[in-house]
Amino acid sequence: MSHEIELTDGRANIAYAGDTPWHQLGQPLDAAFDAETALKEANLDWEVEVAPLYYGDPERLVGGAGDGLIESTKGQIVRRADTGDELGVVGMKYSPLQNREAFGFFDGLFGKDACRYETAGFTGKGERIWLLANMKDQDPVEIIPGDTIKQYLLLTNSHDGTYSAMGAFTPIRVVCNNTLTAAVGSMLKDSSTVRVKHVGQVADRLKFAGAILAQAGVFYDEVKNLFQGFAKKQLNGVETRTYINHALYADNAESKRRDKVIDSVEGLMHTGRGSDIKGVRGTVWGAYNAVTEHVDHVKEYRNASKRLEASQFGTGLDIKRRALTEGASLVGYGKEIELN
Repeated sequence: MSHEIELTDGRANIAYAGDTPWHQLGQPLDAAFDAETALKEANLDWEVEVAPLYYGDPERLVGGAGDGLIESTKGQIVRRADTGDELGVVGMKYSPLQNREAFGFFDGLFGKDACRYETAGFTGKGERIWLLANMKDQDPVEIIPGDTIKQYLLLTNSHDGTYSAMGAFTPIRVVCNNTLTAAVGSMLKDSSTVRVKHVGQVADRLKFAGAILAQAGVFYDEVKNLFQGFAKKQLNGVETRTYINHALYADNAESKRRDKVIDSVEGLMHTGRGSDIKGVRGTVWGAYNAVTEHVDHVKEYRNASKRLEASQFGTGLDIKRRALTEGASLVGYGKEIELN
């Protein structure tokens, strides 16, 4: 099943405001947009439905349509109501969260007709959707003089049953538009990442979740403390390569190919975007940003749509998880680190 960005009537299933994103995909809009515009411009104005799942003995399926088929009592199919595309197989208690309901949840946080959204879209046939909102009432967070991160709120939902509907904060480094996917959930008294299972009245639960997501200031205080700790911690050459290796790879295997990739990321610490800002080079902050720049901008993917998918939902997100956790360990941050 494809999870890449596809086209609907010749238009990529993404909309964005502001600068052209690094993946070069989507419909450009003049300014931040509201939920109704997101649904329309990102081709998201459709619904999903559940349908029975059947199984049977192939030996008995030759007499005619339906012969020998048994309806499953353990699972069902989620499909697009407009196109009939199958998105995934889920349990019998699964309750869909429609795109309009999910986006309405965000509107409830910011107020009716609030124009906060900067990107929206979906991958594949609709397996995953997302909406990214600018927390414009919150000032940018300065990690060191001249190096700031903007504050965003991300909602993502899967229609294939792979994960719950999730809302989380994510900082974006202004100097290079790196998505620093750092929802440091368990750092906070109330988790900054809210997961809502697709069971029962999902939309109602998301309304309740808004009370937690409103604690943006608390979350970004924690992010600021952690990243400023990164900026204060110097690394020598061996420590730098060890950090990069641990961030990029889940095991300790060695190869010439890995050494070449590590060399490339180490080079980004000295030549990457924002590396010329005083206080970045030679620190955990510099190494962390080199890793995220590698994932978002340098790492080779099959095409631009795959870059978006992998860097935000797949292998790239796994690398960012390890980079954050490893960095927190290096600076002695005494709280468990959790990301989306």
